[in-house]
Amino acid sequence: MAVLLVADHNNTALGASTAKAMAGDVHVLVAGAGCSAAAEAAAKLEGASKVLVADAPQLANQLAEELAPLIVGLAGSYDAILAPATASGKNVLPRVAALLDVMVLS
Repeated sequence: MAVLLVADHNNTALGASTAKAMAGDVHVLVAGAGCSAAAEAAAKLEGASKVLVADAPQLANQLAEELAPLIVGLAGSYDAILAPATASGKNVLPRVAALLDVMVLS
């Protein structure tokens, strides 16, 4: 089962809620601007088999309006999409679910 984990970060470091990935085929998405340091930290997470980096100016503030379409574009390759239960995760994943016409489990 392939899982996409949306990383919680501030463009320079991972948030504590993204401290450890799950077992299995877990890909970590680091989306932001100037987020290479956070991506390097994500690559060191236990259980992370791959790190996907989306580095663009419009992703600097990690707004749900910008992140949701990005995640939806990646969704076809994954059985599940996860995010930490942060304000950002709770804002983005319901939008992703609506665009994919699926339920959100929290």
